Amino acid sequence: MACSEALDIKPNKSVAVDANYKTGQISEKKIDLIDKYFTLLFESRVFNGNVLIAQHGKVVFEKPYGYSDIRTKDSLKIDDVFQIGSVSKQFTAVAILQLYARGLLDLNDTIQKYIPNFPYRGITIDALLCHRSGLPNYIYFCDALPIVKSTPLSNRSVVQCLSDSMPPAYYPPNKRFDYSNTGYIVLAYIVEKLSGQSFANYMKSNVFEPLGMKHTYVFNFNQPYYPNNLVKGYEYGKVEANPDFLDGVVGDKGIYTTAFDLFLWDNGLYTGKILNVDTLELAFKPHGKKISAPKNYGYGWRIYYLPDSSRVLYHAGWWHGYQSLLVRYEKDTTTLVVLKNKRSKQIIDQNRILEILSSD
Repeated sequence: MACSEALDIKPNKSVAVDANYKTGQISEKKIDLIDKYFTLLFESRVFNGNVLIAQHGKVVFEKPYGYSDIRTKDSLKIDDVFQIGSVSKQFTAVAILQLYARGLLDLNDTIQKYIPNFPYRGITIDALLCHRSGLPNYIYFCDALPIVKSTPLSNRSVVQCLSDSMPPAYYPPNKRFDYSNTGYIVLAYIVEKLSGQSFANYMKSNVFEPLGMKHTYVFNFNQPYYPNNLVKGYEYGKVEANPDFLDGVVGDKGIYTTAFDLFLWDNGLYTGKILNVDTLELAFKPHGKKISAPKNYGYGWRIYYLPDSSRVLYHAGWWHGYQSLLVRYEKDTTTLVVLKNKRSKQIIDQNRILEILSSD
C-alpha cells in the first residue's frame, strides 16, 4: 500500500536558525552512541540514508550512511534529495491551516462547499485532516480502472474518479480513525481550488521559499524536475523502484527534500513565520482517536507520550523505495530527520535517539 508508514505542548519560545548556520554542540559520547546505532544498521544492510539531528535551532549531528547509487557505489552526501512519502501530509495540513487562518475555509466545512459535486456527504475538513473521513483508498479503486493507467493521475482526476464511480465508503464519517491517503489528496485539491494555484506552486510560495527550503519541491508531472543530487530509490536489495501512474498525485506524498531543509521546516514552525503558533497548535492536539489512546493523530502529525508525560510529534512514510522519518520533540526542541533510499522492514528506534540526547 503506497504511502503507508514504516516506521501537546505549546511552544514557549521562538527558536531561529543561526544566520551563519553554526553547528551546535553535544558531547562526543552522545555523538559516538548515535553514530554507532546507525552504523550498525548500515553494516547490517537494513539502513542506507542520511541522518540529521538538531536542538535549539542548531544542527548537532549530521551524517550520510551508504550510497546514492547502490550499483555504482556512489556515496551519499548530506545534501542529497529524497522523496519523503507520507511526511508530506504535515505540509498539506499546514497549507490547510494557513487557509483557515486567512478566513478562506472553516475546519467544520464539508467538502461540498469547495467541491460541490463530491458524492460523499457529511465529511468535514477536520475529518479529512485526522483520518476520520471513511473515504476508500484511491490506490485500490483507481488501480481497478485500466483506462486510468494510460495517463498519470492528478488530484483532480482522483476526485473525478470518486465522483464517477463512487466506490463504497469504508464507514460513515467520524465513526472511527482509519489512515487515509485519499483524504489528503482531497485536501491538496481544496488548496488548489481556493488558491488558484497548483499544489506545487502554492507550497513553493507559501512554505518552501519563506522558510529558505531551497532544495524542496512538490513533484509535478507537467513540469518534472530531477536535480543532480536526487538519489535513487530501491525497493529491496539492488532493485531500483520504478515510477508509475500514481506519481502525479500529491498531498499524501510527492514532496522531495533534503535533511537540512526538513530541519528548516521543523525549526521554522516555532517562529510563526508561515503559520501563527496558536493555529499550528491545532495540528498537535489529538483528533483522530479517543483522548485516552496511548498513540493518537493530530493534523498531519502522529502523537505519543514519553514516561515523563512529554509529548513527541512525528510522521513517517515511504514511496518507491524511499523511507522517511521526522520527529519533533518540543521539550528540548529536538528535530530528528532520517531519510532512507533503500526500503527495509527495520524501524528506526526514535526513543533510543531521544534517550541518548537526554542522557547525562
